[in-house]
Amino acid sequence: MNLKARPRRTLAAFAVAGAVLTLAGCKNESVPAPDSGAGYYPVAVGNFWTYAVADSLWSQATQTAPSVVTSTAYQFKETITEEFTDAAGKKVFRLVRSKRQNASQEFKNDSVFVLSATGQSVVLTRNNTRTLELIFPVREGRLWNFNAFNNNFNDTITAETRRYSRVGEPFTIRAVAGSPAQTFANTITTANAGVAAENSLLKRIGYQQVFAKGVGPVYRRRDYFLNYNYTDSRTGNQIYVPGSYFFGFSRRETLIDYGPR
Repeated sequence: MNLKARPRRTLAAFAVAGAVLTLAGCKNESVPAPDSGAGYYPVAVGNFWTYAVADSLWSQATQTAPSVVTSTAYQFKETITEEFTDAAGKKVFRLVRSKRQNASQEFKNDSVFVLSATGQSVVLTRNNTRTLELIFPVREGRLWNFNAFNNNFNDTITAETRRYSRVGEPFTIRAVAGSPAQTFANTITTANAGVAAENSLLKRIGYQQVFAKGVGPVYRRRDYFLNYNYTDSRTGNQIYVPGSYFFGFSRRETLIDYGPR
């Protein structure tokens, strides 16, 4: 009995040893984690982004005078200057925005924001209002509430719901302020998802922000137009005059430099 049992025990021992070696081999294999998309907004002390900014403001129209547009050009620089602990005990980053009229001038501090970057989101605080800039993982068509962390339910500049689009696609920004055109191979676009609801004969609201992987925000667009109209005294019909507004404003921010180098 014992002589016959020994081979079985030996075979069992070899089987156990083989299983242990197999498990050990599996432990040495590394499985790459899925990319959440956090690299589209690299948040670290010393990172900066410089933008050529173009503002356009349309004057209020009348029945006899159409809107006239006035354009202004200048530059913004956004720099992450330090990491600190906020009142809630969380690690956050100070983002300082500075401004100058052109490249011949020095930048002067204009405003201060706070960035919070986690594995789930990037949150920006400006004027004591927190907005949800990005959520992770990034996914084509994914929706989220831009104002999830504040009480701004009457946002007149951008719709509350944002959507991801063109995930992983290239994006080209035009030549501006002496900086050549640039194409970024891997980008995501965020835009207000309520475009259809926010665009009508009366008003037009638009928002777009493009992030390039490993770079950050490369382009921003904001539009708000309240279309001019009046009542025809003869017919009683509402007349909308194309290109004329009670109020019209647009801003374009185009990346011209970033770092650190």
